[in-house]
Amino acid sequence: MTQTDALTFDTPEAMAAFIRDLDHPIAVEGAGTKAGIGFPVDAPRLSTTGLTGITYFEPKEFVLGAMAGTRLSVLEAALAEHDLILPFDPPRFGADPTLGGVMATNIGGAERESMGAPRDNLLGAQYINGKGELLKAGGRVVKNVSGYDIPRGLSGSWGTLAVFTELTVKVLPKARAVDQHADGLEPVWAQDFVWRVSLPRDQAKALTQAWTGLAAQQWDGALLWLGADAPQDVHAMAARAGGHALLVQSPASHRATDGCFQPLDAGNITLHRLLKNAFDPDRRFNPERLYRGL
Repeated sequence: MTQTDALTFDTPEAMAAFIRDLDHPIAVEGAGTKAGIGFPVDAPRLSTTGLTGITYFEPKEFVLGAMAGTRLSVLEAALAEHDLILPFDPPRFGADPTLGGVMATNIGGAERESMGAPRDNLLGAQYINGKGELLKAGGRVVKNVSGYDIPRGLSGSWGTLAVFTELTVKVLPKARAVDQHADGLEPVWAQDFVWRVSLPRDQAKALTQAWTGLAAQQWDGALLWLGADAPQDVHAMAARAGGHALLVQSPASHRATDGCFQPLDAGNITLHRLLKNAFDPDRRFNPERLYRGL
């Protein structure tokens, strides 16, 4: 193990053995670039940053595999030598995220509409479930799944169901990149509260006109960034517009009592609870990070 403030392991097997013997919850993270999203998890931290390195790269097949703790800067440097890119263009949140963190949170960048979200480009994964079992699902080709697509199902679960240890993703030629600069984004990020709102683009104008704070948009309005100096019920506004919102920046005192993720109805909460019971029955991973009671 390394690092003084977070537990790390050099191999997936060592991490799995640690999880297998756990008798308490842990806070699962990559580089911690999105630690300010979701309810705080009061538990020892387990980081994947000790699991690093590119494990598989076929430039002509547009496929790359890497350990979950590998930083995006490392992957992008290797891809640039072949004029390739990560198609999901993940936001950096002012730092250098890990591949595992990007896939676990499924937050895509400005090119999501044309190239898909992170999970849409995930081909396969090795992961550890809440029982400490080291498992694999998916593969290294696009059409490789029959039955449930476990890796894509885990993408977006924010480390509440499993810990990614290795991932295989699609990459694309750099020529496919789309310029999606958002005017006014920096002033939005300077606010105390920042929301990322995904919605039908024909609803963007009405929502921004009703918004009293700062705003920036991407995807011709299908993605809005809203900033304010005080909390507002943006989740309700997004729901009325047929979309959903994520509070990506807020004071720690606010996150301790108010949720960052779009509220779910009773049916969806039940599905989340069933998934939690299946993958992490002892509630070891990021308890209540997403929603209270999960």
